[in-house]
Amino acid sequence: MTDLSPIRREVVVELSPHEAFELFTDRLGDWWPLSELSVFGAGSTVAFAEGRIVETFEGRTSVWGSVTEWEPGARVSFTWHPGRPADRVSLVSVGFTARASGQTLVVLEHSGWEAFDDPGKARSEYEQGWPTVLARYRDAAGQPPDPSAYTWVALMHRPGPEAPIEGSVFEDPRFAHHAQFLSRMAEAGYLVAAGPMLDESGSGMTILRLPGEGRFDDATRLATEDDRSVREGFFDVAVRPWQVMMSS
Repeated sequence: MTDLSPIRREVVVELSPHEAFELFTDRLGDWWPLSELSVFGAGSTVAFAEGRIVETFEGRTSVWGSVTEWEPGARVSFTWHPGRPADRVSLVSVGFTARASGQTLVVLEHSGWEAFDDPGKARSEYEQGWPTVLARYRDAAGQPPDPSAYTWVALMHRPGPEAPIEGSVFEDPRFAHHAQFLSRMAEAGYLVAAGPMLDESGSGMTILRLPGEGRFDDATRLATEDDRSVREGFFDVAVRPWQVMMSS
């Protein structure tokens, strides 16, 4: 068994939940990056068919997984084993949630790393692959990268009341709680950058980018409640909204 956490990735599209669901399922072959991420490579096709995900190439087929949940406009879940035996599966679930802006928040979660011979390596590879997949999905939805489609925040960290009076906060064992928080933000796809400020001892800044507009309260909750180093007074944090006008 392994205690590796699921991969969670989000993207916001300018579609209704039913349209976003249809794009992900009925039109899978229109946008999936087959030349980079498939069994047969360029020239193949892939589709949901009869409760399975099937790639086809010149008369050959490869089953990538089987559907376990099918709720149009809400969720699709499936086992996942492209190029692997059907008895060694991980699990993927994709949720579709309407936002007040008329957009849809699409959340993909991938778990079940114990199915792999090297769970850590497999997780690392998928951590690189899923952003490519969701970028193609977003593009197919007519949703180019747009800084204004996200909530950006700057977290300003300074030593809190429980920080050591002498010595570096970065060498204190309790700093590990903050490092774990940053790792969770990276796994969720929120972390843009983090590091110490060179002109103020013990302080640092973290930039988070959450898909969708108006999620400042979500970012504040993450910064103050999910980070144990802040909850226990090791760090104080100021959560500041940031308007990004341009990004690469």
